[in-house]
Amino acid sequence: MRLKWVVSIIIIFICGEVNGQNVNHFGLFPVIDHSGQLSDKWNYSFYYFGAFNLINEKVNGVAEGPNFAVFYSEQAITYQLNTHLSFTGSYVYERQLPLDKDNYRNENRFYLQTTLNSNIGRALMRYRLRYDGRFIQNRVTGESPYTSRLRFLIRATVSLSQKNNRLYFTAYNEMFFNTYKNPVTVYAENWAFAGIGLRTKKSGAFELGPFYIAFVDYTGGNLLNYYYLQFNWITHLDSRKEKN
Repeated sequence: MRLKWVVSIIIIFICGEVNGQNVNHFGLFPVIDHSGQLSDKWNYSFYYFGAFNLINEKVNGVAEGPNFAVFYSEQAITYQLNTHLSFTGSYVYERQLPLDKDNYRNENRFYLQTTLNSNIGRALMRYRLRYDGRFIQNRVTGESPYTSRLRFLIRATVSLSQKNNRLYFTAYNEMFFNTYKNPVTVYAENWAFAGIGLRTKKSGAFELGPFYIAFVDYTGGNLLNYYYLQFNWITHLDSRKEKN
């Protein structure tokens, strides 16, 4: 009941600020997530994804064909204060429609975030607060004005095996709030994922599940719904072991 209540609030909050129509997209969302332990306190991470829209609903009677919608690359460094609390800084490059020479858009971004991990029963909980500083290219003016937003993520991971932790369930919800002056909408985006994960001994972990993005298109006021099948490949390298 609590989950249904939260989801209802999210839908009402987003849709209440939308004056256009709902537009649906369906596709694939592969992710490469690599991290490494440099020392007891410091680690690095690389995070890459591609959003591939295979089916696009018509807008004003016109439907786009399948496309490579977004390429995203993130490089980050994290300071681990203790087993529960960490702080991260990152540089991000994102390119929308990367293969479209006429309609692509570049974005350079940095973020600062803090992450808190805790246990509630069998679930490992992760709470993440992130500040995005964004420089989004305007193809008409050639400028990249600065905008910002806050993102808040809650994630739960539960082991599905009593003998070991190889098989697990994981789910998260992340809310995006614009913090710059006079935004078209404040609560402009929401990401939600739920999937099954499998940890291997040599190849890292693999996760598979449905991924949903609700996004308010600030140019047309439409609510864009993205329904993806997400596949995550997660690897981790501990440099401390290599040195020993």
